[in-house]
Amino acid sequence: MRKLIYFLFILSFLNSCSSSDSDASNENESAEVPPVRSYVTYISQNSVTLNGVIDNTNNYYQGPGTYKVGFVFRAGNIDDSSNDQVIIVDENVEYEPYKKYFSTNISSLLPNTKYYYTCFTENGNYEENDWEEFTTSEIPCVQLQNNYVSISGVWNTVYPEINDPLCCDEGNFGIRFGTWPNIYEINFNELNNGFPNTGQYFGVDYRFDITDYNKEVVKSSNQVLIDNISTPATELFVNNDGVTLTIIFCNTTLRNGTVLNGKVSVLLP
Repeated sequence: MRKLIYFLFILSFLNSCSSSDSDASNENESAEVPPVRSYVTYISQNSVTLNGVIDNTNNYYQGPGTYKVGFVFRAGNIDDSSNDQVIIVDENVEYEPYKKYFSTNISSLLPNTKYYYTCFTENGNYEENDWEEFTTSEIPCVQLQNNYVSISGVWNTVYPEINDPLCCDEGNFGIRFGTWPNIYEINFNELNNGFPNTGQYFGVDYRFDITDYNKEVVKSSNQVLIDNISTPATELFVNNDGVTLTIIFCNTTLRNGTVLNGKVSVLLP
């Protein structure tokens, strides 16, 4: 009898271990997915590029199979998911130790309107996202005379020229105009060393942020640097028709209190 009880105890223990192993196996059928970061580029009155970046460089997720990446785009209210637009970019992303960038274009938007979005990674029950918001460009003011700029109320004809920023944290493309002591350099930081697209741009303090993670993320994100006197409250507009690049100043206010109005244009090289 004692031997029978001992035998039943051993059998029960083995079944328990087998059940636990099975449960653990089921829990691991879906692998964890890496975190993502959402950001936007090329914001205009009617369109935007949604971007996501996965950084597995120092956080190597090793799971079975692959995972999917994509975006959810939402108009109206951040809490209203009834009209969500889901965009799948890639359904078979490998678990590999690198940075992966992915994007999608959204069009037919309204000017000066707030929208919400997130990129995501997903595998089974595991999902990571990063909800953000952006506002499309306003419609610029009308400035009739080209290459005619008001500096705090004093209007003068100017002769703008393309200016190459020195390097890196000063951007890749610029326009310079004015005469001493009122000389202005309007610099942009664009992807693939390109030119700024049509849209509304906002100032940055002193330098573009090119530290590590932001080095690529901030490019073409509607930022502009005006010497060392722009601030996040500094606004201007760009019109790029593929031949001419025009900068429009609509009460563009600088750190030192100077207010710019008017517009300047250069032929694109």
